[in-house]
Amino acid sequence: MKKYIWGALFVLFFGLMTIGCAGLQANIDTGSKIAKSDKPILIFPFRNPYYKGQELRGVGESVASAIVSEVQAIGRNCDLVRNDEFKATDLINIDKACEYARQNNADIAIIGIVTEWIDGATNWSGKVDVAAVTVSAYDTESHKLMSSASGRQNGQWFTFVNAPVTRFLRPLSKEVVLNLFE
Repeated sequence: MKKYIWGALFVLFFGLMTIGCAGLQANIDTGSKIAKSDKPILIFPFRNPYYKGQELRGVGESVASAIVSEVQAIGRNCDLVRNDEFKATDLINIDKACEYARQNNADIAIIGIVTEWIDGATNWSGKVDVAAVTVSAYDTESHKLMSSASGRQNGQWFTFVNAPVTRFLRPLSKEVVLNLFE
């Protein structure tokens, strides 16, 4: 009987050690930055945000375009995907995106979601402007997550002039690119 108890304890201990090591590896993988690559990076249109139950069309593609510009500014070969299969009005299927990117000779596929977009900046409105995005970079060969980043910009409680939330595109995209790449 003691033999079975020791055997069960060994199996339990070995199983817990295996699970603990796997979790540690997953955390390490998602926190890494993307190294240099000669192949292009493809960025898919980001998912549009919703505000008060309404989809804000055009925002996802604008934010994705701003991030493409910032990736290009750091010297990386990067393009925005313009294909009817991948739209900002739909969630992007990771496997399809990685396959599409790999077929187009890209090492990295970047997918994102605009999580907040509040354009409340009218004269003395008292509403705060907010723009936030979350992006994930995937290896196109293995379809595994390489890195992820998020950024958020917000204005002041009031503004003296009309200042649309689009003023956050550049600092927001710089913040995200800085967190994604070496």
